[in-house]
Amino acid sequence: MQVVRKDADALHLTLELTLEPEDYAGKFEQELKKYKNQAQMKGFRKGMTPMSVVKKMAGKNILLDVINDTLQEKLFGYLDEHKMNYLGQPLPVREENYVFQLEVNQLKPYTFAFEIGLAPEVDVQGVSENDSYNWYDVTIPDTLIEEELQTARRRFGKRTLAEDTILEMDILKIEAVETQNGEILDGGWTSEFSILVNIIKDERVKHELLTKKVGDTIDFDVYTLEDNSESHVDKYLLKLPDNLENKPGSTYRGTIIEASRVELAELNEEFFGTFGDPGVTDEVSLRQFLHHDLKKYYDNQASQFMYRDIMDALMEKNTIPLPEAFLKRYLKETSENVTDEVLETEFDAFAKNMKWSLQKSSLAKRFDIEVVEEDLRRHFANAVFSYMRNYGNMDYSFISSTVDRLMKDKDQVNKAYEEVLADRVFQKIEETVQKKHVAISQEDFVEKVKELNKQVNNL
Repeated sequence: MQVVRKDADALHLTLELTLEPEDYAGKFEQELKKYKNQAQMKGFRKGMTPMSVVKKMAGKNILLDVINDTLQEKLFGYLDEHKMNYLGQPLPVREENYVFQLEVNQLKPYTFAFEIGLAPEVDVQGVSENDSYNWYDVTIPDTLIEEELQTARRRFGKRTLAEDTILEMDILKIEAVETQNGEILDGGWTSEFSILVNIIKDERVKHELLTKKVGDTIDFDVYTLEDNSESHVDKYLLKLPDNLENKPGSTYRGTIIEASRVELAELNEEFFGTFGDPGVTDEVSLRQFLHHDLKKYYDNQASQFMYRDIMDALMEKNTIPLPEAFLKRYLKETSENVTDEVLETEFDAFAKNMKWSLQKSSLAKRFDIEVVEEDLRRHFANAVFSYMRNYGNMDYSFISSTVDRLMKDKDQVNKAYEEVLADRVFQKIEETVQKKHVAISQEDFVEKVKELNKQVNNL
């Protein structure tokens, strides 16, 4: 095989490969013989078809497969041998001078060309013992611990019907009748739905409900009850059929036909046992447990916040060149949904993600980080365990079977791999750099997180 390298620039090149007959002739003969031994052609016994007939009937298809296999083997062998760290996949050059006619009786050279985009060498600056980043030390208020305690008691409490004045955490069953100009509309739309008082968006309606009880009525605009889309209201509150020609109005009079509330779980041994910690035996130890749990949560959030600061700082400190022309062609050729317009608006975000990915890979190599199957299984197990714990369900056989199922999902495994790798990289960064502890209230920290999320979502 002959290889000619043509560099467009430092990170973008073309490899022109010429396969000589000796590169593929042996494999071609093997495949022809294999086909001949298996072929059953009319007029010939199995395995006795003349080679000339085999070549005429199937030779070109066999040769095409052999050339494709040989080409892939030679191309990626060359890339590996020359330690070329390429981005995406090599893209075939489709030009007239590379169009060829297959000859099965007189083998000849065939030339192919591929565009290659190379990953730049990255030496990440900003991750050393001389670099420092803020880490917010969040103070957990007693009010938050009380909220967590009451939430847990509601979660494991019993639901009962309520006949007295409506409370904020009650679930109401409403029988709604359409109105017009404040009066019930004859033949108007009717619907029955349930709603949690606490999530009602219309403050006037919410405050009025808190003075009502079962059997009372209240007027409202159904589209301002919740913070949801019009289609959600049509489907789940009004329960309109898809083929309805004339849509009803928005104003309704609702009768409260049922109110249910959770009777808080008692602070007893059974309730304390739901937390899965033998140290939780009474209210005092439970509040300590909740404080520790909340502090651990906010410490993790503080680290995540610092990680974002670190990532932004590294993106600013490190200039990462990319073969943009190649990447734009690669995106268009590998995804039918990517148009010139899409590239115009979204390529910068794609390039930013790729630059960060290259820095992350460089740091993983620097810190000698590897992600193995056991790491992925542990990642999935922790996620499932956390989810199940919220419902007081510790069915370990279910957790194990769910992990097995997730491990068979390629997309989930790839996503988990990237998450585990990123966590490991940031943990190593956190161990390396100077952490400047900054005391902050839980309320102020939550606002900082909201502000950050708003910035990220607007990128």
